[in-house]
Amino acid sequence: MPDAIRWLAERLGLNRQHEDKTKLTKEVDIITTVCRDKRMPVESFTRFGVKDAKRGREKFRVARVNVYSEVGIVHSYFDLWPGSKGKFKCGKGNAGMFFPGQLPVAGQTWLLVEGVKDAAALVGLGFHAAGMPTNKLANKYARLFSGVDIIIVPDLDLSGVRGANYTASNLSGIATSVAVARLPGQVKEKQGDDVRDVLRLSNGEDLVREAVDAATKWEPCGDDDRVEAQPEVIVTMDEAAVAAQVVLHLGKLGWDSPWIKQRYRDGVRVFVRGGLLVHAIESDDLGSDGRLAIRALPSCLVRERITQSCRLLIEKEVEDDIEVKPVRPSGWLIEAVLRRGHYGGAIRPLSGIIESPTIRVDGSILQAPGYDLRTGLIYRPTVEFPVVPHLPTQIDAAKALSDLHEVLAEFPMLDGADRSAWVAMVLSMIGRSCIDGCVPLFAITANIRGAGKSLLVDSATLIAYGHRAGRHAFTRDDNEMRKVITAVALAATPSVLFDNLDVQLGGAALDAAITSLVWSGRVLGQSQMTGDLPMRTVWSATGNNLAFGSDIGRRGLPIRLQSSLEHPEDRSGFRHPDLLGWIESERPRLAVAALTILRAYFVAGCPIQSGGDWGSFENFSAVIRGAIIWAGGQNPLATRETALACDDTTGLLGKLIVGIEQADSSGEGLTTKEIERMTFGRDVDSPSHDALFEAVAEICGDRFNGRTFGRRVRGLSGRVWQGQFIESKPAGGGVKRWRVRNVESGFDGFSGTGLSSSDTKTKCEQGELSGLDRDDLEAKSVPQRVNPSNQPESQPANDWGEL
Repeated sequence: MPDAIRWLAERLGLNRQHEDKTKLTKEVDIITTVCRDKRMPVESFTRFGVKDAKRGREKFRVARVNVYSEVGIVHSYFDLWPGSKGKFKCGKGNAGMFFPGQLPVAGQTWLLVEGVKDAAALVGLGFHAAGMPTNKLANKYARLFSGVDIIIVPDLDLSGVRGANYTASNLSGIATSVAVARLPGQVKEKQGDDVRDVLRLSNGEDLVREAVDAATKWEPCGDDDRVEAQPEVIVTMDEAAVAAQVVLHLGKLGWDSPWIKQRYRDGVRVFVRGGLLVHAIESDDLGSDGRLAIRALPSCLVRERITQSCRLLIEKEVEDDIEVKPVRPSGWLIEAVLRRGHYGGAIRPLSGIIESPTIRVDGSILQAPGYDLRTGLIYRPTVEFPVVPHLPTQIDAAKALSDLHEVLAEFPMLDGADRSAWVAMVLSMIGRSCIDGCVPLFAITANIRGAGKSLLVDSATLIAYGHRAGRHAFTRDDNEMRKVITAVALAATPSVLFDNLDVQLGGAALDAAITSLVWSGRVLGQSQMTGDLPMRTVWSATGNNLAFGSDIGRRGLPIRLQSSLEHPEDRSGFRHPDLLGWIESERPRLAVAALTILRAYFVAGCPIQSGGDWGSFENFSAVIRGAIIWAGGQNPLATRETALACDDTTGLLGKLIVGIEQADSSGEGLTTKEIERMTFGRDVDSPSHDALFEAVAEICGDRFNGRTFGRRVRGLSGRVWQGQFIESKPAGGGVKRWRVRNVESGFDGFSGTGLSSSDTKTKCEQGELSGLDRDDLEAKSVPQRVNPSNQPESQPANDWGEL
């Protein structure tokens, strides 16, 4: 019978009797046929759970072998038939291990080979042998060999040798011992001899046993071989699953990646911040001293990080075999990883980078360099710091407070509350992680130039961060300010200084940033929005007689400098002529002093210090203010009166209330058109309209704008000033009337009872209203029609002689 006919008959499970060549009479055992074709002992092959089965649409007969998962249970199968290398069950995840009816037991010696055929051949020689699905053992199967002595018997080709090294590296530390046997013969580039090839030799059995006996203990190889230890990802049509696997490996890069050299691991780590991938890189700028900075991870580096974290492979069927080839990350995969926005905890969040020890929200001290899981901070000290005391006392805190006050010895601080406010700024910067809430803006204001405003901020940041304050340009344009804030939040900039302002401080965007714990904005140069970025920045501003606009007055804590010199910049004879140089040399001691105050306060149980209610900054007041007062300092919140007194919004509201009340003789309210006529129209010369004109000119400038005026007054309506407020009510045809009312009459529109307009005027004339009263406003009103808003932001906002 020709070989082709015989092979076909065996594949179909049939044979022809020699007596009758035209009749198919006897069925051939497919398992025996496969064993003859593959040169395996039938008895040892059957121990691998082999059974007769049919495969594919043609239903041809195959020998079906059990396949084990990483947990040691049968979960799939592998089919063998004459003339084929065999195939696993169709579908992803159906590959696995081959075991001869039993799993390895601690204390036994097992041989590992590629595939079930060589494993069956070794079992026939009396060994415990297991077959791997490929030429190397994936890490997930390693625990099946815990406590077992392993001998790897690779094929005599380059992939087999590299696979043995990969397998051994995965088993190292899990198996009791790992050795590698060297079969006799020459190592080829491809298709080298295996165990069954050696057994075909006349003394093949002896040669195999000698190779096993002479197996040498495995030792790690060089970096060229360690690249094989990277996890592998098979790229399939299931793009979501592929991207998810890559993200998992990306999150382990630099943390659990032994194929990366130790000195490079910090540099390849990937983090997530606000749904965006970022990395911490050393700055190349002059004078940066290699400080770390947070930067968004561009697509080109995402491609690099993917190739560093795992090997991407594609499977291709070649004849009856599956060929695996490495591939580069494609565009869709890079985009899927870069723009997914949520990484399910696979990639670690990055809150910021610090160069000094800090204190956590529970009062514990972070002083171990590296990434801190509890805070998401990277601590990378640039100098050596003393250990922060574990159980400091109130006496220790008082001494530490005195050490910090030494920095302020020659600043013209107005009083003790201003010293405490500066200490609060230092504690907020170095201890930002212990404040579970917002931190106010620190406004350093002076009565004259050269008083030391900027130096005061630099002193604080040098203690807390190790460098001078980073300056940012201030703008009243909210759109531009949002861009600045988004960039600051994305980079996790710890502190921002708006230096030497000669304009009014404030704006809706800055107001929101100060009292926000998260920030979201558009990524510069892209149409992509950030996710919720943690907002932990400490904001500060300096200026001469700072003026506060919008709602910034209640969000700021002033630090006041009051110099009695005409030219304070010419002063000499300082105790520390180079103050910043002295602080830099004393920084470790001063930084630990700041943390000692906070740590001692936490050790004492954070005893409540009365008089510290501050809406939006409750935790700051409880922790920072509380620690300073407990350590013997004055209440830093006492300086808030300055911010409220310099609040231009409050002044404008007072002008509007007085102006509308004076001009509204009927008490029925004024329309925007009537207000325009009284201030810029034919009734402009009436003395009773002076206060109203000043308010309108501050809002509109040289030319009246009804929309601008209405928008601003609407924003102030309902806000109380000296027991009164402005309200509006439709007057028909879409027109509104603005009217002044008393708080006692309620906030229910024009209805309700209370003081009349005339009663209010009488009360005002009798001087029953305290504070910045309407007599002050009327005295400041000028009858000349000069626009007071041409230069309102450069005018002093406070008479420092009255402080």
